[in-house]
Amino acid sequence: MNDTTPRHIGVVTLLGGILEDLQTLMRQEAQLLRDEFRLELSKTGRAASGFGIGILCAAIAALFLLLMLVHGLTVWAGLSLWASYGVVGGLLAGLSVVCLVRAQSMAGRVHLMPRRSLFAIKENVQWIKERVTYKRI
Repeated sequence: MNDTTPRHIGVVTLLGGILEDLQTLMRQEAQLLRDEFRLELSKTGRAASGFGIGILCAAIAALFLLLMLVHGLTVWAGLSLWASYGVVGGLLAGLSVVCLVRAQSMAGRVHLMPRRSLFAIKENVQWIKERVTYKRI
């Protein structure tokens, strides 16, 4: 009985160490996942605020340029004011459709899930499965 007791304690200690290492690894992977997600979220926020300010300034500038274009068409082309507004509005509607279609295409390429962290977790799970299966055989 004395021969099996130290070996039993060694196996229990070894399994306990493995489980502790596994817990540490999972905590580290979870932290990596959180950090990567926060980084991507932060980059998204900075990009969105830059786009917002740029779009606001562009919209104000575009408004003044469009008013200039409408009144220019009235003078240069001899169109009535309402017809000039119709021409400019129609051109803008066509441009907006093109922009929206392109934006929808680009939105399809956005990845909100952090792929590198998920890949690392999958590798770790696969490694653990291989080790557990190997020990059973």
